[in-house]
Amino acid sequence: MSSNVPYFRVGILGILTIVAYGSWFYGFGVLLDDMAADFGSGVGILTMGYTIAQILTGVLGMWAGRTLDRHGARRPFAFGALAGPSVVVASTFASSPVVFAVLFGIGGGVIGASSFYHLTQTVAARLSVGNEARAIAQLTIWGAFSSPLLIPITELLRSSIGWRDTVRVSVVVVGLALVVAALFVDRDGVSRSLSPSASSRLAVAGALKNYDIRRYALSSLASSFGTSIIMVLQIPAMVAGGLERSTAASLAGARGFAQLFGRLPLGRVLDVWSTRNVLIGAKLLVAAGAVLLAFSGNVVVAVGFVVVGGLGIGAVSPLDGIYAREVLPSHDLGTLMGSMHFVGGFMSGIGPLVGAFVIDLTDRTWSGLILASATVLLGVVLLITSPRPARSR
Repeated sequence: MSSNVPYFRVGILGILTIVAYGSWFYGFGVLLDDMAADFGSGVGILTMGYTIAQILTGVLGMWAGRTLDRHGARRPFAFGALAGPSVVVASTFASSPVVFAVLFGIGGGVIGASSFYHLTQTVAARLSVGNEARAIAQLTIWGAFSSPLLIPITELLRSSIGWRDTVRVSVVVVGLALVVAALFVDRDGVSRSLSPSASSRLAVAGALKNYDIRRYALSSLASSFGTSIIMVLQIPAMVAGGLERSTAASLAGARGFAQLFGRLPLGRVLDVWSTRNVLIGAKLLVAAGAVLLAFSGNVVVAVGFVVVGGLGIGAVSPLDGIYAREVLPSHDLGTLMGSMHFVGGFMSGIGPLVGAFVIDLTDRTWSGLILASATVLLGVVLLITSPRPARSR
């Protein structure tokens, strides 16, 4: 990597990414059974907290991106540090599952809006003028460790101190990481835009007039829809195919680890091929992985999904950010990344619902995964048929 990538600052963003995603995005499922037993409720009402957090991450993410464009990274980081952990900690004192879900969702949404990739990738890019792609790739390599590290750590804490104290510890760590990011990542204010649009509405409306941006947005949304189906169905599909649940869970964990190897070589790969072509290749791997998962009753085929799907899913995340930086107007990058995250989150939310409906309709688990593969391939077609190459702005 070139020397103008600020390793220390990107490293801070990377650590923030690890603990922020681990605090609820990955950690919630580890604690869900204990939460339900404690409250004496079903998991459905508690999962509402996760859903609220997902929705608010997108809604507040638009505000965070706009604030980043106008004022720099310090304000969204500081807001996240003050509001997010405090509300999540308050949720752990609730005796009602509804109160817990609402508070947890609000706090989780604030953490997501101020710490997830739609914000941190934009900051990393603006800190590394002339080497934005490598900075984003470096950041997502850090982020790839969130699931492998935080899921077992969350489980260790759960078994040692209980789920309530586990939530408290995890979000306090996120708060500290946000404070460090606010203090040291953008001391000189370079992450703000020098000429943001007058409003978020004008930024989005202006961007959507551009053909390349519309194609990119539709491709990204189609891929989000399909990938979310894969993530939800990976274990049920392998079990439906005949694998033991413990084997399926282990393979799903290995798939998460394989994502790292989809990100490590990106710096060198992007020196040879364009971002769009590499992104097309990564999405083809995701689509192929969905097909392998659909017929993964055989261990060899399931391992094929782990490798192919893991590499593709791992590569798509940074490549989406790098490609967005090339296609989206740089002066509104934070606002537009936040807007994309909002709509992408909605597509990720409805993807598994539609996939489940298709499965119920056909009585075949593999049918939902064929749908997932088809929608990811739609995203590939949208990129391939774009007559104009991506360009920096």
